[in-house]
Amino acid sequence: MRHSLTVILVAAALSACGGGESAPEAAELYVPMGSLQCMGGGTPLLEWERRLTAAGVQVLASSCGLDGQAHATVCGAPDGRIAIVRAPSSQAPAASALGFMPLGSLPGATQVPCA
Repeated sequence: MRHSLTVILVAAALSACGGGESAPEAAELYVPMGSLQCMGGGTPLLEWERRLTAAGVQVLASSCGLDGQAHATVCGAPDGRIAIVRAPSSQAPAASALGFMPLGSLPGATQVPCA
């Protein structure tokens, strides 16, 4: 009896969580924000999200980051800020058309608060 109750409880828990169905595979992508040292500027994360959505790309998560590459300290030079998004892998080509690239191609990239 105790074993049957355990099986029933586990089955109920799985069905409450969506029946064990897996989520679609997601891709982590990035695009340079275009901001410059001493000047800021660039395209904000919310604008990148809007552009992706308009292109039919579902944004599952987003954050700001740094590309992890060395940048000469010169006013007006790129500052390495990037927009990072997670999107369904099947929609990565549409994001690529907007300039997004696989985050894995930047091994030193880190997430940072959006300024």
